[in-house]
Amino acid sequence: MAAIPSNSPFRPTRSGWALYAILALLFGVYLGINQIVDLRGHMVVAAWKPLVWEISSVIVIFALIPIIVRFERRFRLDAHPRWRAFVPHAAAAVVFSALHIAGMLALREVAYAIAGQHYDYGNLPVRAFYELQKDLLTYIVILGVIFANREFQIRRTGDLRAAELAAELSQARLKHLTAQIEPHFLFNALNAISNRMHEDVDAADRMISDLGGLLRAAYDSDNHVLVPLARELEWLRGYASMMVERFRGLLSFELKVAPGLDSAEVPRLLLQPLVENALKHGLAAGRGNLSVDVSRQGKMLHYTISDDGVGIDDTTIKAGTGLSNVQRRLELLFPGTHTFALAAHEPHGAVVRLSFPVAN
Repeated sequence: MAAIPSNSPFRPTRSGWALYAILALLFGVYLGINQIVDLRGHMVVAAWKPLVWEISSVIVIFALIPIIVRFERRFRLDAHPRWRAFVPHAAAAVVFSALHIAGMLALREVAYAIAGQHYDYGNLPVRAFYELQKDLLTYIVILGVIFANREFQIRRTGDLRAAELAAELSQARLKHLTAQIEPHFLFNALNAISNRMHEDVDAADRMISDLGGLLRAAYDSDNHVLVPLARELEWLRGYASMMVERFRGLLSFELKVAPGLDSAEVPRLLLQPLVENALKHGLAAGRGNLSVDVSRQGKMLHYTISDDGVGIDDTTIKAGTGLSNVQRRLELLFPGTHTFALAAHEPHGAVVRLSFPVAN
């Protein structure tokens, strides 16, 4: 059996109860005015009397509704077997009618006494039977509203929880995809340092220093899927510095960033695997030019990573590559609102263009 949501109805604050009482009074006035209009032309009745009749009836019903709500929680309509709910509610409906009749009679007597008159209810058994029929229908309607509202709350709670779980799953996937990048990058960085060590110890030492800075930056933001662009560029500059040092005299790196973008929240470690992919496939020997351009148009941030290397024959992004990792992360973070494309770069080389929305 599903649990009752903690935000179920009839647990209002003082202001909520005040609004509830005002609504009851207004509903009674509405019914009273209808009675006045209906009686007009049939019999002469003081206008205040129909108002008293309807308002007294509505006030008592609204006062009993919270009690019915609590009673239904004790004997729920969806209980099994069904008779466990039917029998108590059948008895409760009769009690509800009795309380309704007694309450509205008392209120009418008080109102009439204030006006210096006596309220005549007529033949009590006949009128009581008449009211019982109406009260049974009223009780059923109240139960129906309670049941429908609870089912709506349960469904809404379930939908919210499902959305939360989906968000948590997406976050877990994003962190997993980001984590895939880090070991791969670390392995390549250490391999580059090892190769450089035999050629230039000072250069290898500078590369180790750059790697230390990158690892510190990664540790500072390893629990964040989004980071400020300034942090992402710090990581990229450190990585590019290591690669330029590794291929000294062969590789040139250019980074162009439009002003005012440092605080923009961007996916963590998105640029580095794109640059690494260009070095691995486009500039395999480390010889050539590599450029990264970051700009903004409206709410969209644009990355362009281009090289003048060997170029590409197939622009299909294959599964399991750094590019497919980036593509999947963009799909999880910005479903339907991002672009990602790999193309040939004239006169030779390759270019990756992607864009995604940023909040600030």
